[in-house]
Amino acid sequence: MLAAIIRSNHSASALAATFSVLIPAVAEGFLGHAVVVAASPDPESERLADATGAVHLVAAGREAWQLGAEQARGDWLILLDAGDVPQAHWAQAVERHLMLAPERPALIARRDLLGSLRERAALLLQGRQLAAGLVLPRRQARAGTLETGPRRLDCRREREL
Repeated sequence: MLAAIIRSNHSASALAATFSVLIPAVAEGFLGHAVVVAASPDPESERLADATGAVHLVAAGREAWQLGAEQARGDWLILLDAGDVPQAHWAQAVERHLMLAPERPALIARRDLLGSLRERAALLLQGRQLAAGLVLPRRQARAGTLETGPRRLDCRREREL
């Protein structure tokens, strides 16, 4: 089962936009759990997380992904920043990836060309560090690094701010 880790940017509307695309995956039984990680205490994101049944944590920096992975329930995780909105068929693309390459991480790249190029460059330069858009095994997220480079999925995500 897949779980989502969402880094909150203290914007309730951005977090709500991300939750809006995750709810259908919950209804289908594909997404089972969500963890919201805020860089500092944020009552609005905490209330929204509570209303959706998600766990709310406070952690900053790259450790946010790892702390979220510790609390997540599921063997696979999708990492998102609040405001990330995967395209409508994202769940099917992720499910197909999990069937075909069950140990390799994947990336739901940004839709805009500049954002996508920055994202891929950052993944290369940061030595396989965790980043928004990744779909990966929980054990890799807990370790804080990817074992192999991610496979790019045939769906994209937009950023709603």
